[in-house]
Amino acid sequence: MGGDGGSIPGRADMVRTSGYKFTRNLGGMGYAPNSQIRAADEHMSSSQVKDFRWKTCCLSQEPLAMPIMACRAGLLYNKEAVIKYILSKKPLQSMQHTKGLKDFKELKLQFDSRSRRFICPLMRTELGGSNRGVLIWKCGCCISEKAFKELMKEHTSGEVACCPNCNKEFTYNPLAFDFQAPNVDPLAHDIVVLVPDFTEEGYLRAKLMKRGISAK
Repeated sequence: MGGDGGSIPGRADMVRTSGYKFTRNLGGMGYAPNSQIRAADEHMSSSQVKDFRWKTCCLSQEPLAMPIMACRAGLLYNKEAVIKYILSKKPLQSMQHTKGLKDFKELKLQFDSRSRRFICPLMRTELGGSNRGVLIWKCGCCISEKAFKELMKEHTSGEVACCPNCNKEFTYNPLAFDFQAPNVDPLAHDIVVLVPDFTEEGYLRAKLMKRGISAK
C-alpha cells in the first residue's frame, strides 16, 4: 500500500460489480490477477464453459463477432479487440503467450444463421463444447476435431498434408492432441485445437512461454 513494497490497489480491487466476483487465485488461466469473472461461470459444467468461450472474446469479454482470430493456445478473440490491445502497448498477464499480430490467425469460420452457431464446413455439425474444432494455422480453416482426425488417419507426424476444406498444404502432427507430450513444439506444426479446457490451455501456455513464441 505504498512504502512497504506493495502495490496500490485500483478501483477493480476495491469495488465488486453486480453479478461478478474476483478470481480465487492470482492469475488463473485466461485471467489476470484480481480480474473479475461472472460468478455463475464457476458453477458451469465443462461443456457449458466451453460453449461460453465459443461465444465470447477472451480479451474483451464481449460476444464474438466476425472477423474472429485465434492464438496458438486456441483461444478466440474479436479481431478489433486484438488490434486495440496491440496498439495500446499495455501488456496483460493473460496475454503473455503472444507478442504481436503474427501470433494470431484470422479464422475462416462458417456461421449457420438458423442455429446462430459456427459449423464444420465438411460435416455441417455445430462447433462448441461437445464438438470442438481444429484450426489449421496455415490456411485458417476450422474443422470438426472428429472429422479432422478421421481424415488424417493415414498421415504421420511431420508429414505435409492437405487441408480437407481448401486443399492448402500444412504440417501435420497427431501429437498436437496430446497436450502433455513433453517434446511437441506447438510452433512446429499447423494444428491448433480451438477452445481447449483450462488444463489443456495451461499445458499450451507453458509450452508457448518456454518456447518464447515467435509466430511463423
